[in-house]
Amino acid sequence: MSEMNLKIGTTENAQTADTALLGDGAVLVWNDVASEGREQFYQWHDKEHIPERLSIPGFRRGRRYVRPGHSPEWLTMYEAVDLNVVVSPAYLQRLNAPTPATVDTLRYFRNTSRAVCRIVHSVGSSSGGHVLALRLDVPAAEADAMKTHLCTDVFPRAVALTSVVACHLYMADQSGSHIDTAESSTREFDVPAWVVLVEATTPQAAESARDLLDTRKLESLGVKVRPDGTTYAMEICRLAHAPAEL
Repeated sequence: MSEMNLKIGTTENAQTADTALLGDGAVLVWNDVASEGREQFYQWHDKEHIPERLSIPGFRRGRRYVRPGHSPEWLTMYEAVDLNVVVSPAYLQRLNAPTPATVDTLRYFRNTSRAVCRIVHSVGSSSGGHVLALRLDVPAAEADAMKTHLCTDVFPRAVALTSVVACHLYMADQSGSHIDTAESSTREFDVPAWVVLVEATTPQAAESARDLLDTRKLESLGVKVRPDGTTYAMEICRLAHAPAEL
């Protein structure tokens, strides 16, 4: 099955597609924060960083999730119209001119992953307060088999579960994720190749969806699932003030 057949739609129809997402592009960030920087992180992320990102043309929604005591503790998700937005000159300009508060706060970041992504497949039309987030790696030659398994077998069974409301498969754009900017130079981070997100209204439902992801089956397809995947709870959700023009 081709990648195009698995994709939810083009940029032109993503806004009207029956999906919980607000665009085809995303920036996904996992991180811990050193204990002495936690209060500063919340002040900066809630009041400056999320609003700043959503002021960039084409960014539509920012969400942050948390799993206290887990590492990485936070997952932040920015949704954008398409991949072009998250590698756009306007976005890169912000990354190359971080605010003083950004520079000061990022020094507390630990265990960071950051991926500039595009959606490959999405099912479900609601957003949940809990999200199971799994980072995957797979050889290029096995990627199509993995996508077929997830999108035609696992996702339909997952969204049929009570309280599971959406499933998404993202693929990282490696060149976009590794663009060298002033902000990226402030911290080390890795780039997961693929990301599965399962949105649910209860953490128990999200974990039930995890049970459908047969590790042995994925391993037989050459997929490596990072062992630190977990279910996060939403802390904040903010929409851009006005929809971006397509």
